[in-house]
Amino acid sequence: MIRLILLTATIAALIGMIFFALATVRLKNLNYGLLTFLWSFIFALLGSGIGFFLGWLWYKWTLKTDQSFSNPNLSGLSQGMMAGYLITVWLFCVQTGTILGGIWGGVCGLKYYQTRSKRT
Repeated sequence: MIRLILLTATIAALIGMIFFALATVRLKNLNYGLLTFLWSFIFALLGSGIGFFLGWLWYKWTLKTDQSFSNPNLSGLSQGMMAGYLITVWLFCVQTGTILGGIWGGVCGLKYYQTRSKRT
């Protein structure tokens, strides 16, 4: 679980740094670049939370509806492969939420500060 949190924070920070560089170059303002980084980072963490929740719901729904998970005659290898499949999909939901949230936050931050810099 600690590795998942560290990986998610690292991906969020990397996406935020891309938008920091983009905002600093396009808007020619370091403060707007830092604020865009914060938008991207916060939205990425919110997206990972949403992805975690959706992955957890899917995990619980799959355990209840799929009959093969309640079959006691399966070998240990089969059960391990099914558990790996469930965890892989769950992690995919978390990382997809992180990436999409970071991109969405960065784009929103860029648009907001671009219109704000035109006003002043």
